[in-house]
Amino acid sequence: MQARQRHRPAWLQIVVAATVALLLVAGYWLALRLTIDVTRIGPGHTDNYRDSVYLAIHAGLLAGAAVLGFVMGKWLNGLGLGYALLLMLVLSVAMVGTQLGTHTLACHGHNDLVRHWTC
Repeated sequence: MQARQRHRPAWLQIVVAATVALLLVAGYWLALRLTIDVTRIGPGHTDNYRDSVYLAIHAGLLAGAAVLGFVMGKWLNGLGLGYALLLMLVLSVAMVGTQLGTHTLACHGHNDLVRHWTC
């Protein structure tokens, strides 16, 4: 006997997916903002330490987005892999955009928004 899956309304799926995606991006920006001191290479921090912190932030958030998306997709309509890929894609585009955008801004006098850049 096959279990019957419940499908949530489309409006609920859109609201939940958009909210979770925005929360993940905001969490990424917060994590970067809290680690600005790590990006300043000096006596306390080496570039290897900075890179390992950034690897943990980026890989951890992408893995968390995948797990959260899978669970959320299974709950919403049974499409766990689709929602996992959706959240990972949104977060990875936000990550690239944030890094490129803040580098450009830093080179025009607005440094230390989410990291310290050297132009």
